[in-house]
Amino acid sequence: MKYNKLVTVILSVLFVGSCDFLELRPNELTPETFYNTEEDLRKALLGVYSPLMQEPFYGENYVVCHAGGDDLCFYQRSQTRTTMTFALANSSAPEILTFWRICYEGINRANTLLENADRVSEISEETRARFKAEAYFLRSFYYFNLVQFWGDVPLVLEATHSVEGLAVARTDKEKVYDRLISDIADNIEYLPTALEVETPERISQTAAMGILARIWLFRAGEHFRDNKPADEHTQECFRQARYWANEVYRTGIHDLADEYPQVFIDLASDKYNSTGKLESMWEIAMAGNRLNDVEYSAGKIGSTMGFGSGRDNSGDAAYSTLTGMANPGYSQLCFFSSLKLYRMYYEDDPENVDRERGDWNIAPYSYVYGDDPNDNTVLGRLYYYGLKPDGMDYTADGYPCTERTEAESANKVRAIGKFYREYETVTPKSKFYTPINFPVLRYSDVLLMLAEAENELGGPTKLAYDCINEVRERAGLNPLSGLDQDSFRQKLQDERAMELAFEGLRRWDLIRWGTFFTTMRAMSAYVEDDAWANVYKYAEAYYQVREYDVYFPIPDWELSVNKLMKQNPGW
Repeated sequence: MKYNKLVTVILSVLFVGSCDFLELRPNELTPETFYNTEEDLRKALLGVYSPLMQEPFYGENYVVCHAGGDDLCFYQRSQTRTTMTFALANSSAPEILTFWRICYEGINRANTLLENADRVSEISEETRARFKAEAYFLRSFYYFNLVQFWGDVPLVLEATHSVEGLAVARTDKEKVYDRLISDIADNIEYLPTALEVETPERISQTAAMGILARIWLFRAGEHFRDNKPADEHTQECFRQARYWANEVYRTGIHDLADEYPQVFIDLASDKYNSTGKLESMWEIAMAGNRLNDVEYSAGKIGSTMGFGSGRDNSGDAAYSTLTGMANPGYSQLCFFSSLKLYRMYYEDDPENVDRERGDWNIAPYSYVYGDDPNDNTVLGRLYYYGLKPDGMDYTADGYPCTERTEAESANKVRAIGKFYREYETVTPKSKFYTPINFPVLRYSDVLLMLAEAENELGGPTKLAYDCINEVRERAGLNPLSGLDQDSFRQKLQDERAMELAFEGLRRWDLIRWGTFFTTMRAMSAYVEDDAWANVYKYAEAYYQVREYDVYFPIPDWELSVNKLMKQNPGW
């Protein structure tokens, strides 16, 4: 069962108080009356996790409207929206406001739990400490996202009890970093190990360590956002990132799945590290389809950042209960990969053509339909030239596989794959909502973070090579050796692009490397290339970022209700 299946029930009573629950009347559901049993505390903790899977966060907007604005993809529509993905955001954009609010909602829920956890009786101190440790981690994770987006943000460590006195000034981000980092580090020992958690939908010790490495690496690059030179603090950030990534590495708990696609097949088919290798360290739970469940815990990743049929048959009751190629699920095909990413996989290094990840992350085929425009039945797969697997004339379930000609495959700007709806097992399949979990942290990311920190602290070490080459070996690429620091850094940055594409990390990587503006503006050359089809050349506008886009605008709503709040420069 997905970890957040009870979220809707919890929200409706604990945080809204709109219905009866556990024989308590709505006006009796206060923190003083609710926090009585271990089960109450468990449900409250689910409520702290809940904002992560909602549509303003990983359920849709995080990658679609915010972090999706990078050099590896573009929004496959010429109709623009006021989001960062289009380089057109402004302080009145509703998606920016809802992300601000969902983060502070999660923080307030964590604060409420932390203030009341000690009220619960008949619970072991070990269990209480675990619940509190998870709440501390989640509160810190919400704050890290706020800092990534906005920099200085109000640091609120108490639950809201009154409508009075809610105006809070922005706290220096370095103080926010100090607090969120210490809250995670001080409570790691109380978290379960990755071998003890029920699923990677719940945070573990090593997952928390991996997120700490990510936080320290982003903090190391903050001087770029603020136009300051690197200093000893920068080096200390890299040392801390190395320490926490190495803490994960030396446990020996985690490993890479033998095949790259299997990680994402598991995410789509409600499985967890099915090969027995714990590569997925933390993933956000999505469940159901919003058709035959009441939890409303499904997201839209499969239909926005993922791949499926461009034709909708969800209204056909008989068809919608099918799975696999018989019903590959509808996809809006919102995002296409960029020519830059295509060339990273297939052309930039002829001795290291990356079919393992390229053929999965960029859809290597499209679906074939009949001549009747009213019949959306999938008849087979049509591969791009050179990408049909050798000998694969039929899929495993009997659908014919054909191939375009080289001329027909001249356009190298193609739909994102990554999250394939073919592998969903929940039926009937909804048009938009999918049970595909979102991967927040994978072991391959930890390996690459460790390799990066090692390199930044004095050049590529044996450990740095071991880590990056482990990721490359899984992809079928030759190992690296004999590089200087700058060359290793570039290889590492490319490796992160190819391994972690479309997982909501690339934009932040570019920002912390200090290359966001130049990298995005340089995309014009790719758009102008003949291999970027004319029909998609409108995307050039989406790369015209401004230098101040490394920070998001404070929402107008927050500025209007909080007179102590100041806007970010440029906005």
